Amino acid sequence: MSLLKHMSEFEKLIKKLDALTSSANTSCSEFTNLLIALGFQVENCGSAGHKIARHPAVSLIEYPNYNCGHNKGEAVKRPYIKKLYKFVKQHEEAIKEYLK
Repeated sequence: MSLLKHMSEFEKLIKKLDALTSSANTSCSEFTNLLIALGFQVENCGSAGHKIARHPAVSLIEYPNYNCGHNKGEAVKRPYIKKLYKFVKQHEEAIKEYLK
């Protein structure tokens, strides 16, 4: 039962991420919190607003990054969301397994 519940939770998170790929505005905190719920470790990198999303289930040299803009509350641009969505879909099994 817990596995089924967990899988549906994963599916909900994926659907939410998918919905964000076509949404007009996604706040940085909403997007970051969704990635964290999917098991990502989000790190600030160098310049203002830039973040790297690493996932412990996926070993890569280069992880996807995104930009929250330079102003607090600025929206995350759609290409970044699409890139992260593609990453999650590409590594879906490993991420699902990690979240069990």
